[in-house]
Amino acid sequence: MEITIFLAQIWGPILVAIGLGFFFSTKYYVTIYRDLEKESFAVLFFGMFAMAVGIVQIMAHNVWGNLPQVLVTLLGWGTLIKGIVCVTFPKLADFGGDWALNTKVVPAAGGFALLLGAYLSWFAYLS
Repeated sequence: MEITIFLAQIWGPILVAIGLGFFFSTKYYVTIYRDLEKESFAVLFFGMFAMAVGIVQIMAHNVWGNLPQVLVTLLGWGTLIKGIVCVTFPKLADFGGDWALNTKVVPAAGGFALLLGAYLSWFAYLS
């Protein structure tokens, strides 16, 4: 459980900040995405970095127990999958980003990130 708390202490504040950023700086996040899609090397580098982070997290924490353990594990697997998609299928990653922007799902993603981050922060720091 100690590794779950440790990873929740990292993921929680990051997700809270990203969730708030989606609401307060939506145009900035859209600009980041639009600029990133123009830089092929940046997508490749991000994908390799995400794969490394995902692999390390899965190696350290692949626990399917209680809710916080499952959420932290899913964050590791999600990071790995996102990295694999960016490295092997960059057009699919680009399509997914375009879909998210065109369907206006960004506020929902921001809300989800904020709630998940708040829960993990509460679990890691206050429970």
